[in-house]
Amino acid sequence: MNYQTLLPLLSALLLAGCAKQAVSKSPTLADEPLPVVTMAVTNAVFERATTVQGSLESVDSAVVSARVPGPLLRVCVDLGDAVKAGETVLFEVDPVTVSNQVVIAREAAATARAQVAVAEANVRKARSVADKSVRDAERFERLHKEERVSDNEWERARTQRETAEADVAVAEASLLLARQQVSQAEAQRSIAERQLADATVLAPCDGVVAARLREPGEMVGAGVPVVKVTGTRQLKALAFLPARHYAEVVPGVTMVQVRTGARDGGLLPPSPPVETTVAAKSPAIDPRLRVFEIKALMPGSENAVPGAMADFRIVFERREGLSVPQDAVLSRAAGTVVFVARDGTAKETLVEVGLRDGGRAEILSGLAPGDAVVVQGQTQLYDGRKIEVR
Repeated sequence: MNYQTLLPLLSALLLAGCAKQAVSKSPTLADEPLPVVTMAVTNAVFERATTVQGSLESVDSAVVSARVPGPLLRVCVDLGDAVKAGETVLFEVDPVTVSNQVVIAREAAATARAQVAVAEANVRKARSVADKSVRDAERFERLHKEERVSDNEWERARTQRETAEADVAVAEASLLLARQQVSQAEAQRSIAERQLADATVLAPCDGVVAARLREPGEMVGAGVPVVKVTGTRQLKALAFLPARHYAEVVPGVTMVQVRTGARDGGLLPPSPPVETTVAAKSPAIDPRLRVFEIKALMPGSENAVPGAMADFRIVFERREGLSVPQDAVLSRAAGTVVFVARDGTAKETLVEVGLRDGGRAEILSGLAPGDAVVVQGQTQLYDGRKIEVR
């Protein structure tokens, strides 16, 4: 082999050795620690809940109608006026007709009481005559046995006694009838006086006037609506839930959070949620829509008024457990895992996940309080990967 042939071969061998040396000295990605962010495992409260939309209605709401017929004398309230139960006069029907009925009923009651007095006197008179006729009949009976009076005289005395006793029975029946007539007259008087009182109508509940339906001078009959009053002190929040939650909702136990104002286009300021319990639920599920209604009670406020829309958050279950951010939980071939920072490396740890709530995941097993779980950079990790916690 000559020099010209050997020189290229030696050059190639030299370059290959240098390249091999360069490759063996170049660091790999696995040798570089991966920057990550960790968070300690802590305890937190988890809730299993669902959110629906509903509305608010007044608990105390009434369409107040006239109770007696006649012309409206006056309507004392207007739209938006505040009213107090049993104190605020809403309207008044002209009381002239019912006032006359009261006078007539009172006179009839007085007459009936006078008839009772007459009947009582008749009873006393009849009993006195009956007593006399009994004594006469006994005397004539003795004389008849002694044959000192005729049969006709004795029979006449006995007949008078029987007649007097019958007169007593008639007088007592008349007295009973008179007393019943007094009771009827007193009942009629009470009805007339009640109708007179009903001519002036008071507010049935605390609240505000939602509508004024009639004006003074209009003729109204019993049952004709005049004023609508809506209570604002206490409201009922109503919503519909899917049928699958029916067994989970227990009145008096299941918690519900009600927030108002967020759905009314900015007309009402959003309010902090009111937490209460479900007061009642429908006794049956709607077979067409597959839903059922729930009701909760809450106080009225400036932004919680009848007719307002509301957001409901129904809490079926609430418990405390270990918490990690939900993004820290990954699905790998081994199962559900998180990465725990230990001695500068990432340790792949199998976990059992429970409830998920508000971007957090409940860890039932696999972690302990204080474990440093990787919450940023975790998607690039594998078991044993070097990391740099920042």
